[in-house]
Amino acid sequence: MNIARVVLLLFFTIPVLAQRKPKKDNEDLDDSKYLGYGFTTNTHSGLLGGFVFRSSTPVSVSRKNNPIHRYIAFEAINIKHPKEYLKGTIQGTKYVYGKTNYLFVLRPEYGREWYFFTKNTENSIGLSGILAAGPSFGITKPYYIKYGGNGRNDVPQVVVYDPEVFVDQNQILGSASIWQGFLNNAGFIPGAHIKAAVNIDMSTFNNKITGFELGSTFELFSRSPEIISTKITSNPAAYASAYLTLYFGSKKLGKKKAN
Repeated sequence: MNIARVVLLLFFTIPVLAQRKPKKDNEDLDDSKYLGYGFTTNTHSGLLGGFVFRSSTPVSVSRKNNPIHRYIAFEAINIKHPKEYLKGTIQGTKYVYGKTNYLFVLRPEYGREWYFFTKNTENSIGLSGILAAGPSFGITKPYYIKYGGNGRNDVPQVVVYDPEVFVDQNQILGSASIWQGFLNNAGFIPGAHIKAAVNIDMSTFNNKITGFELGSTFELFSRSPEIISTKITSNPAAYASAYLTLYFGSKKLGKKKAN
């Protein structure tokens, strides 16, 4: 799936589909508080790239009487190297050639959400823009493979993969579980990130929310995290990616007078 193309397409088409009633001065404005959770994918991950928790609370209104919210979120993301690829084994299993570490990133975020259209009928949608930033806490975890054990009574070893040590491709029997070793020998790499997105509210019930968040993220680490062995390729310290998040949650309804 080309997420970047989907994001660009929706940036241009969603405003056309959104519907709202024009607001007059001093008209009641939607002052709902939103709390949601969801799943995300991006151009540097697999189909399931991570998990997201988000909160949106009104703080003021714009000159056009549209709500402005305080946006707070927390993301737990798995980042893959751009050159990762799966390689088959003689047993039909697969592993990532040259991979030495997973990279998980914890991202607390703070920013603003500007509402352009609010959802006021079942046939309409809500549309808002988001700008947020925060620190990035990168965690590298060793990548394990199953090696050896081709004989009838042999049991394969589960080892940390080093492409310079485990060179016999016929002895590699696939990757081990992502939970193997848990956080043994984990490394920490600090960084920072910023993201810009559009949020689409598709909810159909007054106190429930279902929506999409589509945008792009730029992230910079203090040093390059090694995901693929440096003997094979270089590892970037900066990642720019497009992402798509599907989230669910609830909202607390309220009303607020525009000044």
